[in-house]
Amino acid sequence: MYNNYNNFLEEHITQLIDFQMKEVKWQYDYDSKPNGTQKHWHIFCGHNIDECNLNGYDFIEPIWNNIKNIDSTLELERAYLNAHTYGIEPHIHRDDGDVTLLYYPRLDWKIDWGGGTVIYNDDVTEIEKHFVNKGNRIIMFDANLPHKTQQHTLTMVGKVSLMLLSQAVQLLMYNGLTQVLIMALEM
Repeated sequence: MYNNYNNFLEEHITQLIDFQMKEVKWQYDYDSKPNGTQKHWHIFCGHNIDECNLNGYDFIEPIWNNIKNIDSTLELERAYLNAHTYGIEPHIHRDDGDVTLLYYPRLDWKIDWGGGTVIYNDDVTEIEKHFVNKGNRIIMFDANLPHKTQQHTLTMVGKVSLMLLSQAVQLLMYNGLTQVLIMALEM
């Protein structure tokens, strides 16, 4: 299962999130798969919305509130931000939640810059779906589907990830260079 929702948030909220994502102080040396060779930038935000807000990542809350409008049964397990530096090819991996949500907040993203998210078939021999980066878009897919962020031509791309249980979801915000991922979503 995979879906996408364009114009996910009101534009003024998306602009605020885009600005806040540019202010994030990234930490390097996270790996999306055990013993992988491709490290990337990562920040843990919190296990729930209150903890995200307390840790200074209050921009996750409006995304989460809209996700709850799509499916009120989802429960947030954790939220984090990921970012990929130009030239580093992320690993194909499966998430440990039930659902992954990726949010792309950067409104000025150009398709020529590349990026996006690819979902593979179960045996990872074919691309099943490719979602391009598009500002204020959220994509939702089963977390156990093999997927990866695609390379881009800019210096840094990030995402925010949230992990949800009971229908886990990952939310990935892609701020041009940044994705926000919420598990039951996974930036």
